[in-house]
Amino acid sequence: MQEANPITPSVNQSRGTLQLIGVACLIVFALFVILSIPLFWGQIRILRSWPVRQAQVIQSEVVATPSGHQQFYAAQLQIVYVVDGKPVIASLTSFQSSNYEATAQRVAEFAVGSRHAIRYDPAHPEQARMGAGWNRRFFAVPLITVGCGLIFGLLAAALFVVARASGRTIR
Repeated sequence: MQEANPITPSVNQSRGTLQLIGVACLIVFALFVILSIPLFWGQIRILRSWPVRQAQVIQSEVVATPSGHQQFYAAQLQIVYVVDGKPVIASLTSFQSSNYEATAQRVAEFAVGSRHAIRYDPAHPEQARMGAGWNRRFFAVPLITVGCGLIFGLLAAALFVVARASGRTIR
């Protein structure tokens, strides 16, 4: 008959540490998922309740926006569209990057005089979104938030598996 080796205190302590870190990762996972829900809901609300209009670009330029030690560039747009028979002018920042060429390329997509579909907030018609749709770009922030949460969820699962395996191999 074979005797099982008792678990040594150091192995038990490392197993407990792995489980504790796993629980912390699960909490961070839950927080990211909870945080992403209102972000998804906000984007879905825009798609379902904001009307679509055709807007004309009246100004399109790259502007420099200093941020600490790094220089950022933004695609600054001004558009005009009609709501209830009245013209509405809205200013939008369409794209930000530290890469001037990428920003200039984005600005070129919105040449002065070009027309684009926008969605606007009926309660505040000057609030508009370009490119709003069921696509990754429009849902980027909530998707990135969920992705970060999934990383912590997978890390938690891996820590629990390793902690469980360390308890079995010593016995």
